[in-house]
Amino acid sequence: MRGLVLAFILALGLPVEAQTTSETQTERRTGRFQRAPFKTYNDLVGPRRPIEIARPVTESKPGARLRQLDKMTGEIETFDLATADEIEIGRLRVRVDACRTSDDTSLGGAIAFVKIWDLRQQSLQPDFSGWMFAESPALSAFDHPRYDVWVINCITASGELDTGSE
Repeated sequence: MRGLVLAFILALGLPVEAQTTSETQTERRTGRFQRAPFKTYNDLVGPRRPIEIARPVTESKPGARLRQLDKMTGEIETFDLATADEIEIGRLRVRVDACRTSDDTSLGGAIAFVKIWDLRQQSLQPDFSGWMFAESPALSAFDHPRYDVWVINCITASGELDTGSE
């Protein structure tokens, strides 16, 4: 029986010394069963002092440039909308409540608070209400079977794009 166990150990390719139950040999063992270098759970993920993150400075703009895609026809429309104004495009009514940009380019592009209603729904509640991000449109997207609407950028009072281009 002992020979069968030894043959099994050799077939697995494990070192013979590692198979003994001696405490000193278990501590000397190396390879994939080696103990982690930390002693307790707190040594690994222990309490840390929170890192203070500076609040980004954003600037409010008077309007936003939006783009709409009709998935059925493939038509794309780009339109400018002043803050607190509404526009009807196809079956949708779109309103921009705020558009903000940052001077810091690391934050990305514009963010706009947009409300969108489907006129066929006859509902007072918007189908979408939330912040849309120009650099990450899928982060907060308008989920509609026919239309996609997303923010391109903020516009200035003269109607020009605030930063960058499309």
